[in-house]
Amino acid sequence: MGTTKQPAGAPMRFGYDELTGSFGQIWPVHVEHFTELLIALRREFGGDLDRMLVMGVIGLRTLPRRRVEGRSYTEFQAGQFAAQAMPINVQSIADTTGIPRETVRRKVAELEAAGLVERENGGHLVVTPRAREVLAPATQATMRYLVAVGAACVAATDSASGQVNT
Repeated sequence: MGTTKQPAGAPMRFGYDELTGSFGQIWPVHVEHFTELLIALRREFGGDLDRMLVMGVIGLRTLPRRRVEGRSYTEFQAGQFAAQAMPINVQSIADTTGIPRETVRRKVAELEAAGLVERENGGHLVVTPRAREVLAPATQATMRYLVAVGAACVAATDSASGQVNT
């Protein structure tokens, strides 16, 4: 693990050194649960992972960290956000993802038809409030993945420091 000892009662540190030091403990958990997550996401997006990726990029701009930081899942589901979305368009999505522009355009049209994405003034894309409800199973699958990987990271850190969780 890392080269520094944490003082008793200090918050656990987990970074690159801890990950590489416990790779054999964490990586299998990640692969298992990431595969389950991808299967769930593929199912939620009708087998179309490009559409899921386009939706994810629009979601990042609609709900950037500054808009959701400190919010609970209940607040997230209720749509309790104050700040405005950051603008994004089809070309920016294509540039970010490497998906051809025409493919992105088609995926955006599909997401609009499903009521998950809409265009604001100026043509900027945003995720609709309906998307939170429709994609709740995908969010739940993501949370299961994060819990599994987080637990593996905590267990690896505890094991390296000689702590035992009860």
